[in-house]
Amino acid sequence: MSIGQPRSSDAALAQPSLGAIARVALRGRSWQRRLMRLCDQLLTWQERSRQRHQLASLNDHLLRDIGLSRADIMAETTKRFWQP
Repeated sequence: MSIGQPRSSDAALAQPSLGAIARVALRGRSWQRRLMRLCDQLLTWQERSRQRHQLASLNDHLLRDIGLSRADIMAETTKRFWQP
């Protein structure tokens, strides 16, 4: 072995193992999945709130057309956005 060339054990220490790289990659994907689930949940809540506001704005004629009563609408629109 010549001077200046790293020994094989030195080279192994300088580069991370594939297992370490895989763990970091999976950890990153876990955060991405969590973030995506959070975004999906927020969008679901926003859409649910929007739909309930639209239901509340319908007149009695339109409610009869879709087969709902004003009491049905009140029951739905008094729910919180996170309640299905």
